[in-house]
Amino acid sequence: MRILITAVGKRTEHWTSLFTELTDRPGTEVTVLAADISPITVRALGELSRQHENFRFQVVPHLIGEERSGHMASVLFGPGAGRRVRSKRPDIVHIIGEAAYLSTWQAIRMRDRRWPGTPATLYAAQNIVMRFPFPFPLLERESYRSISHAFPITPSALGVLRAKGYRGPATVIPLGVDTDHFRPAAGPRTHPFTAGFVGRLEPHKGIGDLLRVTELLDCRLLLVGDGSLRGLVEKAQADRPGKVRLQRWVDHGELPRLLSQMHVVVLPSREVVQRNVVPWVGIPLREQFGRVLVEAMACGVPVVGSDTGDIPHVIGTSGLVYPAGDTAALAECLWRLRDDPALVARLSLSGRTRACQEFSWRGIADALLAVWRGLTATGNAPAPAPTAASPLERTEPSATGPDGERSDR
Repeated sequence: MRILITAVGKRTEHWTSLFTELTDRPGTEVTVLAADISPITVRALGELSRQHENFRFQVVPHLIGEERSGHMASVLFGPGAGRRVRSKRPDIVHIIGEAAYLSTWQAIRMRDRRWPGTPATLYAAQNIVMRFPFPFPLLERESYRSISHAFPITPSALGVLRAKGYRGPATVIPLGVDTDHFRPAAGPRTHPFTAGFVGRLEPHKGIGDLLRVTELLDCRLLLVGDGSLRGLVEKAQADRPGKVRLQRWVDHGELPRLLSQMHVVVLPSREVVQRNVVPWVGIPLREQFGRVLVEAMACGVPVVGSDTGDIPHVIGTSGLVYPAGDTAALAECLWRLRDDPALVARLSLSGRTRACQEFSWRGIADALLAVWRGLTATGNAPAPAPTAASPLERTEPSATGPDGERSDR
């Protein structure tokens, strides 16, 4: 099976683990067409292409990058991007990007011009109904008409697809983690209690809440990432020498080493409205998944998250959840993990088990390939559900009522 995958945006390095799983399957060829991705991702893709002759990639020039506009929806592949794809006719075109993205529209047009009739599938993560300005709604509707199958990463994302008019088949398939690479470190964590954060240093990530709470507890804090609040973190480093440490972005493969230095990983996100695309259009930001949560769980590190977006869904019963913005409740969660070894042991085991059973890239690759094989075998017909679906994976038929809910309920 030949699979062409398109992807845009800086935060795409984690997808290389999925590409590796797909490429490892006999008879599978993967080609990635990417734009506006990070240098770390480029290096990872290059390493993968050197290791596997059935993996190819092209990083093409882009117009209106994410840094300029503030949103991945505006990223455009540069002229002639499709001609750089040197693979044979793909069996599947898989688009990593939301339906309203300009790059999604381009990928569909490329499919229609070069390989008409080839099934196209679409990743979907939006967990809140957002109304983009013109012309994005038109592109979104066209995408819904043109794809053969959608892969929302959570049930909430599936609900948004239905609410916005998508009536085709969909399978809930989460983001994943390489559970062989992300695994518990040998030996106990003996250094002083350390809370950790991995992600963008932005207001909607709750960075201010985390700084205040760890100062109150007088515990150590290790942050991995970068963003507009870096100055605030650097000031906390200066004010609390030896207690606050900032590590700029690292290669994804180095994260397990840093996670092993944390006693707990915290995702204190808040919901905010973003206005950095055009000031008169507010775009709600609600945590869509929280990939670092499954990476920490795979490493046996307990997790704490706010109740924003899909964080509670991802954590399940394998971590602690508190009301977003409630710093007293967050402090209570950290107190419990600092002072209750039995709770730490239980969450560590539960989190590792959950990551391996429900979020492994190996299982996710199986689920994707099952749908893709169904599409190629039936000529765009809706595919059956994967036979070994986890509790986070299910296939919905296209039968829906006028409100977007399934009509057989």
